[in-house]
Amino acid sequence: MRRHKATVLFLQETHFKVSKFPNLSFACYSQWFHSGSHSSNSKGVSIGLHKNCPFMLTDQLCDLDGRFIMVKGRIGQHTYTFINLYAPNANQIKWLQHTLDLAVSFREGITILGGDFNVALNPLLDTSSRKSAHSQRALRSLTLKLARSHFIDVWRTFHPDTRDFTFFSQAHGSYQRLDDLFISKEHLQLCSRSDMGSIVLSDHAPIFVHVRAPQTQSSFCKWRMNEQLLSHPDSKSKLEQALQLYFSVNCSPGVSPNTIWDAHKAFIRGQCISIGAYEKKKRRIKITELMDRIAALECAHKQSLLQSTLHELTLCRESLKNLLNTASAKYYLHFQQRVFGHGNRASKFLMHRLRKRTLNNFVHKLRSPDGTLAFNSDQIA
Repeated sequence: MRRHKATVLFLQETHFKVSKFPNLSFACYSQWFHSGSHSSNSKGVSIGLHKNCPFMLTDQLCDLDGRFIMVKGRIGQHTYTFINLYAPNANQIKWLQHTLDLAVSFREGITILGGDFNVALNPLLDTSSRKSAHSQRALRSLTLKLARSHFIDVWRTFHPDTRDFTFFSQAHGSYQRLDDLFISKEHLQLCSRSDMGSIVLSDHAPIFVHVRAPQTQSSFCKWRMNEQLLSHPDSKSKLEQALQLYFSVNCSPGVSPNTIWDAHKAFIRGQCISIGAYEKKKRRIKITELMDRIAALECAHKQSLLQSTLHELTLCRESLKNLLNTASAKYYLHFQQRVFGHGNRASKFLMHRLRKRTLNNFVHKLRSPDGTLAFNSDQIA
Protein backbone atom coordinates (compact mmCIF):
# COMPACT_ATOMS: atom_id res chain seq x y z
CA MET A 1 0.00 0.00 0.00
CA ARG A 2 2.82 2.39 0.83
CA ARG A 3 4.76 1.47 -2.29
CA HIS A 4 1.86 2.38 -4.56
CA LYS A 5 1.05 5.50 -2.48
CA ALA A 6 -2.67 4.75 -2.50
CA THR A 7 -5.04 7.30 -0.95
CA VAL A 8 -8.20 5.16 -0.81
CA LEU A 9 -7.99 1.37 -0.41
CA PHE A 10 -10.64 -1.23 -1.24
CA LEU A 11 -9.85 -4.58 0.41
CA GLN A 12 -11.90 -7.76 -0.05
CA GLU A 13 -11.86 -11.11 1.75
CA THR A 14 -10.52 -9.57 4.95
CA HIS A 15 -11.91 -12.50 7.04
CA PHE A 16 -12.98 -10.24 9.94
CA LYS A 17 -16.03 -10.94 12.04
CA VAL A 18 -18.15 -8.06 13.32
CA SER A 19 -17.00 -8.70 16.89
CA LYS A 20 -13.32 -8.99 15.89
CA PHE A 21 -12.56 -5.95 13.76
CA PRO A 22 -8.84 -5.24 14.20
CA ASN A 23 -7.35 -1.92 15.23
CA LEU A 24 -5.34 -1.29 12.06
CA SER A 25 -2.98 1.37 13.39
CA PHE A 26 -0.91 1.93 10.25
CA ALA A 27 1.18 5.08 10.25
CA CYS A 28 -0.02 6.11 6.79
CA TYR A 29 -3.68 5.01 6.99
CA SER A 30 -5.59 6.50 9.89
CA GLN A 31 -9.25 5.87 8.92
CA TRP A 32 -10.72 2.40 8.39
CA PHE A 33 -14.27 1.22 7.75
CA HIS A 34 -15.08 -2.48 8.00
CA SER A 35 -17.98 -4.77 7.18
CA GLY A 36 -18.13 -8.36 8.37
CA SER A 37 -20.44 -11.21 9.23
CA HIS A 38 -21.63 -12.18 12.71
CA SER A 39 -21.40 -15.93 12.07
CA SER A 40 -18.53 -16.47 9.63
CA ASN A 41 -15.12 -14.98 8.90
CA SER A 42 -14.99 -16.22 5.29
CA LYS A 43 -16.00 -12.83 3.88
CA GLY A 44 -15.44 -9.23 4.90
CA VAL A 45 -14.58 -5.96 3.13
CA SER A 46 -12.73 -2.86 4.31
CA ILE A 47 -12.08 0.69 3.11
CA GLY A 48 -8.94 2.51 4.25
CA LEU A 49 -8.06 6.18 3.79
CA HIS A 50 -4.64 7.85 3.90
CA LYS A 51 -3.82 10.18 6.77
CA ASN A 52 -3.41 13.08 4.32
CA CYS A 53 -6.98 12.62 3.04
CA PRO A 54 -9.24 14.96 5.09
CA PHE A 55 -12.31 12.75 4.83
CA MET A 56 -15.29 13.68 7.03
CA LEU A 57 -17.81 10.82 7.32
CA THR A 58 -21.49 11.70 6.91
CA ASP A 59 -23.15 8.30 6.37
CA GLN A 60 -22.29 4.61 6.23
CA LEU A 61 -24.10 1.44 5.14
CA CYS A 62 -22.82 -2.09 5.86
CA ASP A 63 -24.01 -5.50 4.78
CA LEU A 64 -25.02 -7.83 7.61
CA ASP A 65 -23.26 -10.67 5.79
CA GLY A 66 -20.01 -8.75 5.23
CA ARG A 67 -20.41 -8.55 1.46
CA PHE A 68 -20.30 -4.78 0.95
CA ILE A 69 -19.68 -1.47 2.66
CA MET A 70 -20.77 1.99 1.49
CA VAL A 71 -19.17 5.12 2.92
CA LYS A 72 -20.25 8.69 2.20
CA GLY A 73 -18.46 11.86 3.26
CA ARG A 74 -16.82 15.12 2.29
CA ILE A 75 -13.27 15.86 1.16
CA GLY A 76 -12.95 19.62 1.09
CA GLN A 77 -15.86 21.07 -0.85
CA HIS A 78 -16.77 17.83 -2.66
CA THR A 79 -18.93 14.88 -1.58
CA TYR A 80 -17.56 11.39 -2.20
CA THR A 81 -19.19 7.96 -1.98
CA PHE A 82 -16.95 4.88 -1.77
CA ILE A 83 -18.58 1.48 -2.34
CA ASN A 84 -16.55 -1.70 -1.85
CA LEU A 85 -18.14 -5.10 -2.52
CA TYR A 86 -17.26 -8.78 -2.61
CA ALA A 87 -19.79 -10.77 -4.65
CA PRO A 88 -20.62 -14.37 -3.72
CA ASN A 89 -19.49 -17.34 -5.81
CA ALA A 90 -23.09 -18.27 -6.72
CA ASN A 91 -26.01 -16.14 -7.97
CA GLN A 92 -23.62 -13.25 -8.62
CA ILE A 93 -25.84 -11.54 -11.20
CA LYS A 94 -28.88 -11.34 -8.94
CA TRP A 95 -26.83 -10.22 -5.94
CA LEU A 96 -25.02 -7.53 -7.94
CA GLN A 97 -28.27 -6.15 -9.33
CA HIS A 98 -29.74 -5.88 -5.84
CA THR A 99 -26.57 -4.23 -4.50
CA LEU A 100 -26.59 -1.74 -7.38
CA ASP A 101 -30.10 -0.67 -6.40
CA LEU A 102 -28.85 0.03 -2.87
CA ALA A 103 -25.82 1.88 -4.24
CA VAL A 104 -27.96 4.14 -6.44
CA SER A 105 -30.20 5.10 -3.52
CA PHE A 106 -27.20 5.67 -1.21
CA ARG A 107 -24.69 7.45 -3.45
CA GLU A 108 -24.10 11.17 -3.58
CA GLY A 109 -21.50 13.26 -5.37
CA ILE A 110 -18.42 11.58 -6.87
CA THR A 111 -19.08 7.84 -6.56
CA ILE A 112 -16.40 5.14 -6.86
CA LEU A 113 -17.59 1.53 -6.83
CA GLY A 114 -15.22 -1.40 -6.91
CA GLY A 115 -14.34 -4.81 -5.63
CA ASP A 116 -14.40 -8.48 -6.52
CA PHE A 117 -17.43 -9.03 -8.78
CA ASN A 118 -16.72 -12.77 -9.21
CA VAL A 119 -18.02 -12.51 -12.76
CA ALA A 120 -16.40 -11.51 -16.06
CA LEU A 121 -18.64 -8.91 -17.67
CA ASN A 122 -17.29 -9.52 -21.20
CA PRO A 123 -16.15 -13.15 -21.66
CA LEU A 124 -14.53 -12.42 -25.04
CA LEU A 125 -12.13 -9.87 -23.51
CA ASP A 126 -12.17 -10.69 -19.79
CA THR A 127 -11.47 -14.45 -19.89
CA SER A 128 -8.65 -16.46 -21.43
CA SER A 129 -11.06 -19.18 -22.57
CA ARG A 130 -13.52 -16.62 -24.05
CA LYS A 131 -16.32 -18.48 -22.26
CA SER A 132 -18.46 -17.83 -19.20
CA ALA A 133 -20.55 -19.94 -16.86
CA HIS A 134 -23.28 -17.29 -17.07
CA SER A 135 -25.65 -16.91 -19.98
CA GLN A 136 -25.29 -14.03 -22.39
CA ARG A 137 -28.73 -12.81 -21.39
CA ALA A 138 -27.75 -12.56 -17.71
CA LEU A 139 -24.50 -10.75 -18.53
CA ARG A 140 -26.33 -8.30 -20.80
CA SER A 141 -28.86 -7.56 -18.05
CA LEU A 142 -26.05 -6.81 -15.58
CA THR A 143 -24.20 -4.63 -18.09
CA LEU A 144 -27.42 -2.76 -18.84
CA LYS A 145 -28.04 -2.32 -15.11
CA LEU A 146 -24.58 -0.75 -14.69
CA ALA A 147 -25.18 1.56 -17.66
CA ARG A 148 -28.57 2.69 -16.38
CA SER A 149 -27.00 3.33 -12.97
CA HIS A 150 -24.47 5.61 -14.75
CA PHE A 151 -21.43 3.56 -13.72
CA ILE A 152 -18.42 3.39 -16.07
CA ASP A 153 -15.71 0.70 -15.98
CA VAL A 154 -12.61 2.90 -15.68
CA TRP A 155 -10.01 0.27 -16.63
CA ARG A 156 -11.96 -0.85 -19.70
CA THR A 157 -12.42 2.80 -20.73
CA PHE A 158 -8.65 3.34 -20.82
CA HIS A 159 -7.98 -0.13 -22.32
CA PRO A 160 -10.92 -0.80 -24.68
CA ASP A 161 -9.38 -3.72 -26.59
CA THR A 162 -6.84 -5.09 -24.10
CA ARG A 163 -7.21 -8.67 -22.90
CA ASP A 164 -5.77 -8.70 -19.37
CA PHE A 165 -6.89 -10.50 -16.24
CA THR A 166 -6.85 -10.14 -12.46
CA PHE A 167 -7.41 -13.75 -11.33
CA PHE A 168 -5.86 -17.11 -12.22
CA SER A 169 -7.68 -20.33 -11.37
CA GLN A 170 -5.24 -23.12 -10.56
CA ALA A 171 -8.03 -25.70 -10.76
CA HIS A 172 -9.22 -24.70 -14.24
CA GLY A 173 -5.94 -23.28 -15.55
CA SER A 174 -7.64 -20.15 -16.88
CA TYR A 175 -7.53 -16.38 -16.34
CA GLN A 176 -10.41 -13.99 -15.71
CA ARG A 177 -10.89 -10.29 -14.96
CA LEU A 178 -13.11 -10.45 -11.90
CA ASP A 179 -12.02 -7.22 -10.16
CA ASP A 180 -13.40 -3.91 -11.40
CA LEU A 181 -13.47 -0.23 -10.46
CA PHE A 182 -16.36 1.95 -11.62
CA ILE A 183 -16.94 5.68 -11.33
CA SER A 184 -20.05 7.76 -11.86
CA LYS A 185 -20.40 8.63 -15.54
CA GLU A 186 -20.47 12.41 -15.06
CA HIS A 187 -17.14 12.31 -13.17
CA LEU A 188 -15.17 10.16 -15.60
CA GLN A 189 -13.17 13.22 -16.69
CA LEU A 190 -11.55 13.27 -13.23
CA CYS A 191 -9.77 9.97 -14.01
CA SER A 192 -6.36 10.42 -15.61
CA ARG A 193 -5.31 6.76 -15.91
CA SER A 194 -6.03 3.21 -14.77
CA ASP A 195 -3.56 0.35 -14.37
CA MET A 196 -3.55 -3.31 -13.42
CA GLY A 197 -0.95 -4.82 -11.10
CA SER A 198 0.49 -8.31 -10.93
CA ILE A 199 -0.70 -11.33 -8.97
CA VAL A 200 1.92 -11.44 -6.20
CA LEU A 201 0.78 -11.44 -2.57
CA SER A 202 -2.78 -12.58 -3.30
CA ASP A 203 -4.53 -14.70 -5.90
CA HIS A 204 -5.94 -11.47 -7.35
CA ALA A 205 -4.18 -8.60 -9.09
CA PRO A 206 -4.82 -5.06 -7.82
CA ILE A 207 -6.54 -2.40 -9.92
CA PHE A 208 -5.42 1.24 -9.74
CA VAL A 209 -7.37 4.35 -10.72
CA HIS A 210 -5.88 7.84 -10.56
CA VAL A 211 -8.57 10.40 -9.67
CA ARG A 212 -7.82 14.10 -9.37
CA ALA A 213 -9.00 15.31 -5.97
CA PRO A 214 -8.44 18.72 -4.31
CA GLN A 215 -7.43 19.72 -0.78
CA THR A 216 -5.01 17.10 0.49
CA GLN A 217 -2.50 17.82 3.22
CA SER A 218 1.22 17.58 2.57
CA SER A 219 3.23 14.94 4.41
CA PHE A 220 6.62 15.20 6.10
CA CYS A 221 9.44 12.75 6.63
CA LYS A 222 11.77 12.39 9.63
CA TRP A 223 15.12 10.64 9.33
CA ARG A 224 16.05 7.82 11.68
CA MET A 225 19.01 5.50 11.94
CA ASN A 226 18.79 2.31 9.89
CA GLU A 227 20.12 -0.31 12.31
CA GLN A 228 20.42 -2.90 9.54
CA LEU A 229 23.44 -1.02 8.19
CA LEU A 230 25.37 -2.17 11.26
CA SER A 231 24.49 -5.82 10.68
CA HIS A 232 25.40 -5.80 6.99
CA PRO A 233 29.16 -6.55 6.57
CA ASP A 234 29.73 -4.24 3.58
CA SER A 235 27.87 -1.30 5.11
CA LYS A 236 29.56 -1.77 8.47
CA SER A 237 33.01 -1.82 6.81
CA LYS A 238 32.25 1.39 4.91
CA LEU A 239 31.14 3.16 8.10
CA GLU A 240 34.26 2.01 9.97
CA GLN A 241 36.53 3.29 7.20
CA ALA A 242 34.67 6.62 7.11
CA LEU A 243 35.05 7.06 10.89
CA GLN A 244 38.77 6.23 10.80
CA LEU A 245 39.31 8.70 7.96
CA TYR A 246 37.33 11.42 9.75
CA PHE A 247 39.19 11.20 13.07
CA SER A 248 42.60 10.85 11.38
CA VAL A 249 42.00 14.06 9.41
CA ASN A 250 40.29 16.19 12.05
CA CYS A 251 42.11 15.21 15.28
CA SER A 252 44.69 17.96 15.71
CA PRO A 253 46.00 19.89 18.74
CA GLY A 254 44.26 23.12 17.76
CA VAL A 255 40.73 21.65 17.63
CA SER A 256 38.59 21.01 20.71
CA PRO A 257 37.67 17.33 21.28
CA ASN A 258 34.06 18.37 21.95
CA THR A 259 33.88 20.08 18.56
CA ILE A 260 35.31 17.04 16.82
CA TRP A 261 32.86 14.75 18.59
CA ASP A 262 29.81 16.91 17.83
CA ALA A 263 30.83 17.36 14.19
CA HIS A 264 31.37 13.65 13.68
CA LYS A 265 27.68 13.03 14.40
CA ALA A 266 26.66 15.08 11.37
CA PHE A 267 29.37 13.43 9.28
CA ILE A 268 28.41 9.86 10.15
CA ARG A 269 24.73 10.70 9.69
CA GLY A 270 25.50 11.83 6.16
CA GLN A 271 27.43 8.60 5.54
CA CYS A 272 24.47 6.54 6.83
CA ILE A 273 22.07 8.44 4.58
CA SER A 274 24.35 7.92 1.58
CA ILE A 275 24.86 4.19 2.17
CA GLY A 276 21.21 3.66 3.09
CA ALA A 277 20.03 5.44 -0.05
CA TYR A 278 22.35 3.30 -2.16
CA GLU A 279 21.07 0.06 -0.58
CA LYS A 280 17.47 1.25 -0.89
CA LYS A 281 18.02 2.06 -4.56
CA LYS A 282 19.45 -1.40 -5.21
CA ARG A 283 16.49 -2.99 -3.44
CA ARG A 284 14.02 -0.92 -5.44
CA ILE A 285 15.75 -1.85 -8.69
CA LYS A 286 15.57 -5.52 -7.76
CA ILE A 287 11.89 -5.24 -6.87
CA THR A 288 11.18 -3.40 -10.12
CA GLU A 289 13.04 -6.05 -12.13
CA LEU A 290 11.08 -8.82 -10.40
CA MET A 291 7.79 -6.99 -10.95
CA ASP A 292 8.59 -6.48 -14.64
CA ARG A 293 9.63 -10.12 -14.95
CA ILE A 294 6.42 -11.27 -13.24
CA ALA A 295 4.33 -9.05 -15.53
CA ALA A 296 6.10 -10.44 -18.61
CA LEU A 297 5.70 -14.03 -17.45
CA GLU A 298 2.03 -13.41 -16.66
CA CYS A 299 1.43 -12.09 -20.15
CA ALA A 300 3.23 -15.10 -21.62
CA HIS A 301 1.31 -17.56 -19.45
CA LYS A 302 -2.01 -15.93 -20.28
CA GLN A 303 -1.30 -16.59 -23.93
CA SER A 304 0.32 -20.05 -23.80
CA LEU A 305 -0.74 -21.59 -20.41
CA LEU A 306 2.54 -23.59 -20.38
CA GLN A 307 3.53 -25.31 -17.12
CA SER A 308 7.17 -24.27 -17.51
CA THR A 309 6.15 -20.62 -17.67
CA LEU A 310 3.91 -21.07 -14.62
CA HIS A 311 6.78 -22.68 -12.70
CA GLU A 312 9.12 -19.79 -13.47
CA LEU A 313 6.36 -17.33 -12.57
CA THR A 314 5.88 -19.03 -9.20
CA LEU A 315 9.61 -18.83 -8.45
CA CYS A 316 9.67 -15.10 -9.26
CA ARG A 317 6.68 -14.51 -7.00
CA GLU A 318 8.38 -16.35 -4.15
CA SER A 319 11.55 -14.28 -4.62
CA LEU A 320 9.52 -11.08 -4.51
CA LYS A 321 7.66 -12.23 -1.39
CA ASN A 322 10.95 -12.99 0.37
CA LEU A 323 12.29 -9.57 -0.58
CA LEU A 324 9.17 -7.85 0.73
CA ASN A 325 9.22 -9.93 3.90
CA THR A 326 12.58 -8.41 4.82
CA ALA A 327 10.92 -4.98 4.86
CA SER A 328 8.10 -6.34 7.02
CA ALA A 329 10.66 -7.75 9.46
CA LYS A 330 12.33 -4.34 9.61
CA TYR A 331 9.05 -2.59 10.47
CA TYR A 332 8.29 -5.21 13.12
CA LEU A 333 11.74 -4.74 14.66
CA HIS A 334 11.24 -0.97 14.80
CA PHE A 335 7.89 -1.47 16.53
CA GLN A 336 9.49 -3.72 19.15
CA GLN A 337 12.22 -1.16 19.71
CA ARG A 338 9.68 1.61 20.27
CA VAL A 339 7.71 -0.46 22.76
CA PHE A 340 10.85 -1.48 24.67
CA GLY A 341 12.37 1.99 24.62
CA HIS A 342 9.32 3.82 25.93
CA GLY A 343 8.18 1.23 28.43
CA ASN A 344 5.20 2.50 30.42
CA ARG A 345 5.76 6.15 29.44
CA ALA A 346 3.39 7.91 27.03
CA SER A 347 5.88 10.20 25.18
CA LYS A 348 5.83 9.40 21.44
CA PHE A 349 2.86 7.06 21.64
CA LEU A 350 0.76 9.88 23.06
CA MET A 351 2.12 12.23 20.42
CA HIS A 352 1.07 9.87 17.62
CA ARG A 353 -2.39 9.55 19.11
CA LEU A 354 -2.74 13.32 19.35
CA ARG A 355 -1.45 13.78 15.81
CA LYS A 356 -4.36 11.75 14.47
CA ARG A 357 -6.75 14.31 15.94
CA THR A 358 -5.45 16.85 13.42
CA LEU A 359 -7.55 15.15 10.76
CA ASN A 360 -10.67 15.43 12.92
CA ASN A 361 -9.97 19.11 13.61
CA PHE A 362 -9.68 19.94 9.90
CA VAL A 363 -12.17 22.72 9.03
CA HIS A 364 -14.26 21.41 6.14
CA LYS A 365 -16.84 24.19 6.03
CA LEU A 366 -17.60 27.51 7.68
CA ARG A 367 -20.84 29.45 7.98
CA SER A 368 -20.56 33.16 7.29
CA PRO A 369 -22.58 35.82 9.20
CA ASP A 370 -25.14 36.00 6.38
CA GLY A 371 -25.83 32.27 6.72
CA THR A 372 -24.06 30.95 3.60
CA LEU A 373 -21.71 27.97 3.84
CA ALA A 374 -18.15 28.23 2.52
CA PHE A 375 -16.36 25.04 1.49
CA ASN A 376 -13.40 26.52 -0.39
CA SER A 377 -10.18 26.69 1.65
CA ASP A 378 -9.47 30.22 0.42
CA GLN A 379 -12.86 31.43 1.61
CA ILE A 380 -12.44 29.69 4.98
CA ALA A 381 -8.99 31.24 5.47
